[in-house]
Amino acid sequence: MKTRISILKNNRADVGIGTLIVFIAMVLVAAVAAAVLIQTSGVLQQKAQQTGKEATAEVASNLKVTSVVGETDTGNDFIQKVNITVELAAGGSPIDFSKVVVKYINESTAMTLNLQTNSSYGPTAALFGYTEERVGSGSANNVLQPGDLAVVTFNLTLMNQNLYPRKRGTLHIIPETGTMVLKDIVAPSTFGDATMIQLFP
Repeated sequence: MKTRISILKNNRADVGIGTLIVFIAMVLVAAVAAAVLIQTSGVLQQKAQQTGKEATAEVASNLKVTSVVGETDTGNDFIQKVNITVELAAGGSPIDFSKVVVKYINESTAMTLNLQTNSSYGPTAALFGYTEERVGSGSANNVLQPGDLAVVTFNLTLMNQNLYPRKRGTLHIIPETGTMVLKDIVAPSTFGDATMIQLFP
């Protein structure tokens, strides 16, 4: 008499292994997604910090123009030099004037000036002068710091832009960071005998 051997088939183990594989795959996908999110959040945080610093610099680096005085020629026919007295606004950050650009625009032409770095020479047709009348902190240099009072000078005659009576011009002082300063100046109807003419305020 032959003995019958029956083999029972159980597919549960196969199903369990498949589920385990799917579970591991889901864990790996979640781990990769988490890593991507962490990296993205880090980049966004850095960009947000940089944007915040730049915005703070834009607000905090403002220049304040306290006066604009014109110097007439020997015949008192026109203004040949302009002296702009500047200081930092309250809470302003130091400004390096070697990075500052000054633009002067009259009714027909415009000129762009950079800093005259050679203290032995004055302003030229393309360079403005910078001197510190009051040193609030540190030493006298080309950096305007809190407490400093400085004078920016440019020569209209060398620039071929003499300012005659009743004529006007526009000053743009553009720091490396911060808000541009814009001032309109108008020459009076006559200079009289004065050699120094108050143009602002």
